[in-house]
Amino acid sequence: MTHVVAGVIYNAQGKILLARRLEHTHQGGLWEFPGGKCEQGESVPQALARELQEELGIVVQQARPLIRVAHAYPDKKILLDVWRVEAWLGAPWGREGQTVQWCHAQDLKKFKFPAANVPIIRAVQLPSLYLITPEPISLTDKKFFYRLEACLEGTSSLVQLRAKNLSDRDYCYCAEKALKLCDRYHAQLLLNATPEMALSVGTHGVHLNSKRLLAYTERPLGTNLLIAGSCHTLEEIEQANRINTDFIVLSPVRTTTSHPDAPPLGWHKFYQLTEQAKCPVFALGGMSVADIPKSWAHGAQGIAAIRALWAPRN
Repeated sequence: MTHVVAGVIYNAQGKILLARRLEHTHQGGLWEFPGGKCEQGESVPQALARELQEELGIVVQQARPLIRVAHAYPDKKILLDVWRVEAWLGAPWGREGQTVQWCHAQDLKKFKFPAANVPIIRAVQLPSLYLITPEPISLTDKKFFYRLEACLEGTSSLVQLRAKNLSDRDYCYCAEKALKLCDRYHAQLLLNATPEMALSVGTHGVHLNSKRLLAYTERPLGTNLLIAGSCHTLEEIEQANRINTDFIVLSPVRTTTSHPDAPPLGWHKFYQLTEQAKCPVFALGGMSVADIPKSWAHGAQGIAAIRALWAPRN
């Protein structure tokens, strides 16, 4: 397997740098995130710094892991080790004759990428925090919606509505109210429900619990909507790969008060399982905002949480 390092490079305006592969190269003519092969004896940060200097003439100052994903083409297998480059020196240009272009994250769909880049694009477009709501007391729980709006005013831009104790009718009513709030703050709302309910309410996608995840033989919604899944085992991750989920939540990383009997994965096992996923992975279970850097270091997109993201922070 060829080990390839790539950089998702951001400028001060929040745009991302893309490079167009030369026609004579593998996957020639398609756009990519700049990078290249790791040489023997190089660490990934060393390879990233060297490749971006050779290809673009920039010096990396600050970068952190974004996603690692393996992909098999008919003629070769690659392991893509992708880092988010947030600070650099120089004026990037195509030193090898390649075309380069800046674009906004939401415009990435306008470019043609190699198939291996699909999970990277998903990771670029997802935040580092995934808010899972606690159970609303009822469909008229004012405190619930006040708190949801406060979270949306803060750092939450990806939300899962979790309300297992409500009837389907009351759940849809709550989902409609939550969707109005999320739309107001340009946040994405996923329903912890069936895909049919998500389509009925008009949310941005669905979060499949592990039982629902295992029930499907193919992706249950189009690619214009998000599909997330709850995973705890390798079997469930492999199923998420088969139905092409956009991201998964892997838990429990630590022992939790809500599921005290569930054995925790720990960070090492979490990393091993994340390596098998073909999409971004959020760490769940005893997580706090302080755990975000540790989650990145262990292959995660970021953290998912209820209490740590819902409770007011001083």
